[in-house]
Amino acid sequence: MILFTEIYEFLFILSIIFINYIFGNLIIKMYGRFKLKNDTRFVLTKSEKILLWISIALFFTYIQ
Repeated sequence: MILFTEIYEFLFILSIIFINYIFGNLIIKMYGRFKLKNDTRFVLTKSEKILLWISIALFFTYIQ
């Protein structure tokens, strides 16, 4: 049971890192679009979308 808890905590930390990565990428794209007037797009691949939803779910289930 301890091993399961440690894996769950590790996945929780990884989900925080991944969510920060996605938001950081979004902020950089927004800065380029609005401040530098570049025509950039924020696009997530299908696997990134799935990982983002899993990360959000892990985050909320861990803090609950």
